[in-house]
Amino acid sequence: MRARWIVRVLAAVYIVGGVATLIAPESMARFTRWFANHPLLMRLDAVLIIALGTGLALREYREEEPPPPPWWRRLFLSS
Repeated sequence: MRARWIVRVLAAVYIVGGVATLIAPESMARFTRWFANHPLLMRLDAVLIIALGTGLALREYREEEPPPPPWWRRLFLSS
């Protein structure tokens, strides 16, 4: 249970960090000075991080059980 939660948090962090880096690489320069001198490489890193986060999120989404049907469907449509 805790491992699944950690994977979900990591997926969210990767996606948010990747989008922030992709949109404004200069503002992220405080974290990585080397990438600040090479914005193209920083954008490539952002795309890779977004792909990793999206992959983690999709894996978690596929492993979840489907939600139960809504109450009205159980009440009125079940025979």
